[in-house]
Parts: sequence; structure tokens; C-alpha cells
Amino acid sequence: MKRWRIRGICAVFLLLSMVVAGCAVAPVYYLNDDVTMRGILAGACTGAPDGHAVYMRYPLTILLAALYRLTDWLHLSVPWFDLFLGGCILLVSAGVLVNCWELSRERYSRVCLALTGILIFVGLLLPHYLYMHYTVVAAILAGGAMFLWVTGNGRVLPVTLLVLCYLVRSQVFFLALPFLLVAVLAGLTERHSLREPGTPLWVRIKKIVLPSLLPLLTLGIVVSVLWGVDCVGYGSPQWRAYREYNNSRTRLYDYTDFLSTDRYRETYEQLGLDRQQYQVLAHYDLLLDGDVDGELLERTAQRIEDMGVDTSDSRYLWQCLKNYYLHVRYDGWPYSLIWAGAWGLLLIILAVDRRWRKLTLLAALLLGRSLIWVYLIARGRFPERVWLSLYLMEICLLLGLLLRECVGLREAAAGGRKHWIAMGCLALCLALVGSVVPTQLRRTVQRVTQQQEKQDQWNLLTDSLDGQYLYLMDVYSAVAYAGELYRKDCGHIMLLGGWLTQSPLVRQRLAAYDAGDGAQALRHEQVRLIVDGSRDVAWLEEYLQQKLGAVELQAEESIVCGKNLEFVIYRLEERE
Repeated sequence: MKRWRIRGICAVFLLLSMVVAGCAVAPVYYLNDDVTMRGILAGACTGAPDGHAVYMRYPLTILLAALYRLTDWLHLSVPWFDLFLGGCILLVSAGVLVNCWELSRERYSRVCLALTGILIFVGLLLPHYLYMHYTVVAAILAGGAMFLWVTGNGRVLPVTLLVLCYLVRSQVFFLALPFLLVAVLAGLTERHSLREPGTPLWVRIKKIVLPSLLPLLTLGIVVSVLWGVDCVGYGSPQWRAYREYNNSRTRLYDYTDFLSTDRYRETYEQLGLDRQQYQVLAHYDLLLDGDVDGELLERTAQRIEDMGVDTSDSRYLWQCLKNYYLHVRYDGWPYSLIWAGAWGLLLIILAVDRRWRKLTLLAALLLGRSLIWVYLIARGRFPERVWLSLYLMEICLLLGLLLRECVGLREAAAGGRKHWIAMGCLALCLALVGSVVPTQLRRTVQRVTQQQEKQDQWNLLTDSLDGQYLYLMDVYSAVAYAGELYRKDCGHIMLLGGWLTQSPLVRQRLAAYDAGDGAQALRHEQVRLIVDGSRDVAWLEEYLQQKLGAVELQAEESIVCGKNLEFVIYRLEERE
């Protein structure tokens, strides 16, 4: 069968699998970050599609925004953002499955490899289509590139996947570079071991070095150009100021313990804050106060760090190493199982074949990944989506190396002892990947179902809102609701906090109500406040009175969205 037909069959099979899975378990997002970016691109944020999605790179986002403009002009509703992320997972899955099929021509090996490719899709990739986050999608793109780099000879698709990874989440791209280096060096050692004695130096460079350096050079040039385009897209003074503000916001909320402890409740003056500023920061409703700028956030973060643990202390380093060990042992299941199993099988097959260079390379990989993990743990920024991304990239690299070594040893030692060892390792690899599929699917279905129940409650709320009003919403009242794929976003709600605060997009939206911040906007007759009924708004009313004068929050409507869950809509009224 021709190669293009095989690739077409694989792509169609995977696409149908994703469609069936999506119909059986309605896909949802892991966090509302994705939905915020989708709202910007689709026009729900400001009323018109915009390419400034902040965390995705500008060349990609401007294209998605243009597609939304086009379909809006044609009076069509196409979920381009969701289709793009799903398409990235489909592209990686198809590449992995095709490479598994084409890696060997021997029947037993091909069947095992094809089944392994299918199980990689079902156990490692499909769950992140049903429970999606753009950071993890970027890791899947990078991991797919590693797998294709070590199992195939072509470099166009791996480089394309890495470029897409950079556009989707540049931080993941830079985390992937050490793993890419291992993949490149693994290819160089492969070619070095196959060279003929007496080959001239220039021929060795041509056959061994250039095939790896040219794709890397191309990747570097393309990424540099895209970085320049992104800088131009965010080159205005307003967007440069916002990026500085957002960096300070990230430093305070993601790299300090400000939100995870209440020890600053009585000592906020030591942070250089007054009571009103502390209340706004602690409740994460930054939009209420236009004077809470990047300089204040940066100063607060610095004072917290000065009051915190001395990270240069050797005891802190040992604690980070201990946390690393405990995390690998207890928290990464079932990814840690595949990771450890792939490592073990790869060590066995390399030791049997006496591939000492690659064993040394694996030792360097283990050291490098440990340094990355310990560094991120030490920085205090190691949420699930980060360590999950690291696992996916490394697992894809290890599985690619393992399958390549199994096939190579099996074909080189036909009928011998090494031949049977390679067959056994290939079968164990298949069993290893297959063993996590039930756990992964069961866990994914449970998480999606739980999130979908929350989304049903959110949909009851949004469907009950009056389209003529702008609703400002308390952040913690909305944080549990991430969003669904292929659903149109509600353009009537704006959060009082989050990473979009102080952006030109938010300022543009508030300007339509003659307001510079959220507190001023609440005075407008077409602006309302939404709060979870279980949350206390006394602090907010006190804050508004101190900022705006004689005002009070009047409950205007209560929307019941489920058992023990209601949202209260408030109107700000002037007191006589």
C-alpha cells in the first residue's frame, strides 16, 4: 500500500476516534485561561476579534483572529481556537502512529509498533483533548517532535511541531530544548556508529553533522523571525506597559505565597500597602483599583521575598531535592510508571547491545531533567500542568528511543539472543503503555464529568443574563468554571481580576462605560456585579464606600444554578 494512503488511513482513523470520544464525553478546558484567550480571539472580550491573546504568540493569534473576522462577516460561527488545539493533537497523533507503522517492515514488529502507537494516542494524547489546556497541548507538540526526530529520518514535521509549540506556549518550547538536544545527540551517535573506517573528515561532517544542524539552524531562524513579529505586534507603549505589569502580577501571585497564606492579613503594612490595597490584592479583584499598578505589585512581591525563606540556604536545597523525590514517587501516576518503565527497558536493551555512548547520553538526560525539576520546585512554580508537560515531553522521547533501539537490534541480530531480547522489550513496551490506558481513561472521564457538571451551572447563569448589561464578576466566584470546547463565550461578563487586568483590551471595554477601573464602572447604570451567594461582600461594599463615597450594594436578582449554589446580581446605588 502506498505511503500516502497509509497516512491518510491513520489520520482518518484518529480523527474519527476523536470525534467519537468527543461525542461520548463532551470536552472541557482544564483552566479558564484558554477560554479567556478564545474570548479575545473570537471577539467576546471587546466585541471584535483581536489578535492580542497575550500568552500565545502573535503570528498565530493574528491568523486565528482573522479567521474569526472572516466567519463573522459570513455570519458563520466556527470555533477556530478549539479546532486549532484539537488539530495540533491530531497532527501529533497521526505523526506518531505513521512513524510507528513505518519504523519496521517485519510483520511482528510492525503489529507491535502500530498497537503501541494507538495506545500512545489513547493513553497519553486523547485524554488531553477531552480535558484540554494549551500549555499541555504545547508539550504534546514538543513531545511529538522528539518522538518523530528519533524514530524517523524526515525533519520537516518535527521542526513544524516545534514551531507550533513555540507559538502556542513559548515557555514550554524553551523547556523542550534540553530534550531536543538529547534527541539530536542520539541521532549523531547513531550515525557515528554506522560510519565506515577511513572516511574523510568532510564526508563525515556532511553525512553526520549537517543532517542535524541544518534543521536546528532552520528552527532557530524561524523562531527568531516569529519572535520579532510578536515584538512588533506588542510594540505599542500600552502593550509594553501591560507586559511589564503582567510580569509583576505573575511574580506576586505565582512565585510568592501571598494567596496561599493569611499571615499578611495583620501585617500588610509591612508590604507597603494600605488596607484597601491589601483587600483588593487578597481577593484578586485587581480591576477595582486603577492605582494598583505594576510598580506596586513588584514592590509587594519583593518585600514578600525579603521576608521569606532564604533560598540560598543548603537546607532549602535539600528540601527541594526531597520534594523532587517524593513527587516522582507519589504524585505523577500513571506518567511516572511509563517514565520508569521506559527507562528500565531502554537501559536493558542498550546494555545488551553495548551502546555505551547512548547510556552516557541517558545519564546526562537524567541529570538534566533532575536539574529542571529541582529548579522549578525551588522557584515555587510547579503546578500540575507544568510537571505533566515535562513528563509528556520526556516520555515521548524515551518511547521513541526505545522503539528505535528495539527495531534496530531485532533486525541486526535476526535469530540470535539479542533478537529475542529485542522482541521481549518491544512486547513489554506495548504492555507498559497499554497498562495505563484504563487508568487514564477512567480518570479523564471522571474529571471531565465533574467539570461538565460545573459548566452546566455556569451555562444556567450566562443564559439568564440580560444582554444589555456588562456584568463584573468576582474572580473567586468564577474560578471553578473553566469552559467547554466548541461553545460560544458569554461576552457580558468581565472578571475583576486575572492576567488580563490592566490590558489595553480591558481599558477599551471600560472606556465604553466612561470608567478607568471596575469601581468607577459599577456606577454606570448598565453595569452590574455578580458574586457567588456564599461569598461575603461586606469588604467590597466598605471598599467602594471609601473609594466612591456614599454608595451601597443592593441585591437586584438571585439566580439559582444548582443545589446550594446561587449567584447574586448587585446594583450600586448612591445613598442620600
